[in-house]
Amino acid sequence: MARYLCTGAGGAAKFKKKALNDVELPRLENLSEWLQQEFGQHAVAIALVSAADVHYKLHGLADVASLQPANRGTLFEIGSVTKPLTALAVLDEVAAGRWRLDVQLAEQFKLPLLATQRYTLADLLSHRSGLPRLPENLPLHDLTNPYAGYGRAELIAALGNSAETQQFAYSNLGYGLLGWLLSESLAQSYAKLMQHKVFHRLNMRTARVPAPAADLLPGLATGYAINAEPVLHWQFDSLAGAGAVVASIEDMAAMLQTIFAKAETDAVLAAWLTPLPLTDLPAMTPGWMLNEQEWLWHAGQTAGFSSLVVFSPKQQKGLVILSNIARPVTEVGMVLFEQWLLSPDKQGATL
Repeated sequence: MARYLCTGAGGAAKFKKKALNDVELPRLENLSEWLQQEFGQHAVAIALVSAADVHYKLHGLADVASLQPANRGTLFEIGSVTKPLTALAVLDEVAAGRWRLDVQLAEQFKLPLLATQRYTLADLLSHRSGLPRLPENLPLHDLTNPYAGYGRAELIAALGNSAETQQFAYSNLGYGLLGWLLSESLAQSYAKLMQHKVFHRLNMRTARVPAPAADLLPGLATGYAINAEPVLHWQFDSLAGAGAVVASIEDMAAMLQTIFAKAETDAVLAAWLTPLPLTDLPAMTPGWMLNEQEWLWHAGQTAGFSSLVVFSPKQQKGLVILSNIARPVTEVGMVLFEQWLLSPDKQGATL
């Protein structure tokens, strides 16, 4: 069964000694052996990122049938890691004075479909809008590519059934709405606006948003279900803001290095890393989860891919994991990141 852009909602302050399948979690020094044992032929791309340099670890095949190895430029579906990137585009509109985080959508956008929507952009960014995790009218007869063909009309219909709350409730629909609002307000596709508002800003040179009915992109890895069967690449229409981005490990490392280099002087990046004034857990900045160690993070998963980004703005260190099999990598990534931060030679980690 395909998984729906799932990502943990809470902080990751403490970790188990065993993985979910009761296999020992890896250490930096035995990572190659662990990846071979746990992921076999499937691709895993890891980056340990600091302000000064990046250490990469590449394992496995971008396509098992053709024996094509993964490389630094291999593209992966990053799933819900798209959400922080959508949030950055929203903050760019806020910085330009065109949008406000604290004004209800019904008042701010003057669109008939939003007339009954009483939540704010800040509520959407922090998953406190009351919108459900998935739209009630999302067709579930084809779980292999669930968001394909879910367009403007379906999104409008889904908004009519929303509830209001100020409590955390993780919502793919909410971030889909943010992406759709960006596209409508700027009169351009989500793919195009992300290119100039986000990918260019973060030096993500090969990241992109595939067209809703795009053929296979050059360089995009084949995705595999947890049973190792190849699966369809997910296609998005009106909900692209929730999970449509594909990117390479080099793109994601460049994103973190841009954050480390420019967050103190770029007001939009600074806002991206600033905690929102929330009254309940989990703590969040716009788009990012924030744990007790003040690490920012987000995970993602589609039918055939999994991903994690975690970083410490204070220590200017980060880790990215991208894989082309739908096996969660959050716990593994958090453990490796903690090991790296606690290692005597943080600058010279070898993968």
